[in-house]
Amino acid sequence: MKKSRTFHKILGILFITFGIIFYFTPVPGTTISIILGFVFIIGKKRTLHFFNEVLSKKVFKSLKIKSIIKKI
Repeated sequence: MKKSRTFHKILGILFITFGIIFYFTPVPGTTISIILGFVFIIGKKRTLHFFNEVLSKKVFKSLKIKSIIKKI
């Protein structure tokens, strides 16, 4: 079980790093990879709570982050 958690954390860090490095290039899906990285590191519920606190409620609802994270 510990190997799985370590693997998820490493995978999450790789997704976030990939998303930040390629954010300003025309590579599609960088924002989704950043969100996916957060999900791998801290989990779905904590990621939803984090984005809800960081973004305003209107922005959170308009971006439909909750439905994106539920599909992951």
